[in-house]
Amino acid sequence: MIELVDQALKSRVQQDVTWLPPGIPVTFQPPGRDGALGETAGSETVGIYLYDIREDLDRRQTGTVYQYDRGTMGLPDRKSAEFDPPRYARLSYLVTAWAPDALTSHRILGELFVGFARSRDFPVPLPPELQEMELSALLDIGHPPAEDRALTELWSTASHSLIPALNVTVTIPLLSFLPDSYTHWVTGPPVVRVRKPEPVKDEEAQ
Repeated sequence: MIELVDQALKSRVQQDVTWLPPGIPVTFQPPGRDGALGETAGSETVGIYLYDIREDLDRRQTGTVYQYDRGTMGLPDRKSAEFDPPRYARLSYLVTAWAPDALTSHRILGELFVGFARSRDFPVPLPPELQEMELSALLDIGHPPAEDRALTELWSTASHSLIPALNVTVTIPLLSFLPDSYTHWVTGPPVVRVRKPEPVKDEEAQ
């Protein structure tokens, strides 16, 4: 699931940064200038660093979710499976911009801030089971880091001095449930047997 979010973020970055040549490089390595990223003109790079993964307990639900099959031939919908509610993960990223000068990196971050802030709905290609439940991912931009993390701590852990960065949080449903299908219920259309009339005897016909 995490790789789906990574690819969606990369696509969004390359879509929102429009004033540079198409396909700006994106790295998921910890912040740094490995490989001379952004040192010269034309080497501008966006870094997307995943620094925290945790369950979103505010979205934890209890109870049972029922799955229904659409009824046929005028019959009502019937339960076909039941499972626990899906759980949600909260993925926190530091998004940085590497460029030859600070103003260029600031411009890249500004475009990304505006692009990420346009909508909380975040198109991630979820598994079919989650799409059928009409679940989707959400993106928040500019929120402080997770409760027990500080920016200075994050940068010191990455062995890098503090630089401008966007804090991006993606909340995504997890395919953590196993549907328990009802095998004892008949969900197919009913079988109708037509009884043929018995032939009339000659005496009764007279």
